[in-house]
Amino acid sequence: MYIDVRIPWEPNKKLGFAYNRMMETVEDWCLILDWDVTLLNVDWYNICLKAISKCDNAGLFSCLTNRIWCKHQKVNDIRSDNIIEHLKFADKIQKDNKDIYEDVTNSSIKSDNYLSGMFFLTRRKIWDQIGGAPPDMFLGLDNWYHEQVERLGYKVYVIKELYVYHRYLRQWK
Repeated sequence: MYIDVRIPWEPNKKLGFAYNRMMETVEDWCLILDWDVTLLNVDWYNICLKAISKCDNAGLFSCLTNRIWCKHQKVNDIRSDNIIEHLKFADKIQKDNKDIYEDVTNSSIKSDNYLSGMFFLTRRKIWDQIGGAPPDMFLGLDNWYHEQVERLGYKVYVIKELYVYHRYLRQWK
């Protein structure tokens, strides 16, 4: 099994178009990252592969992070941008939460429960089943995708042993 890793971008806020173009080149699984995410765990790739192999009927995974609205993903209030602090925290999270996958399927009833698209691990076949994203979509693409995955009957998980630094909303310091 192989995971393609991509950071989609398109001028004029046509994120849906960028996702569609990107997914055309993916064979099976794809890790979609926002430009402001830093992977901190040395073995993040193997953690993702393990999650895929252990979670039945999975359609979407995300992870823990520092700055996010989704209550399932936010794990700390480290306001610092000192990457050393985040690296240490990532190590602790990995040790404390080994092999824990939170099933958050059907938790999207309230909007603050949608998984953030800053880190989406998903399958090409699911993207194809949905029919791709609306090309002009920008805001809410992650919420929309989370809903579509659940609508098709797939499960949605948070990989609890994986923590990434998210630069998002740095003004919150």
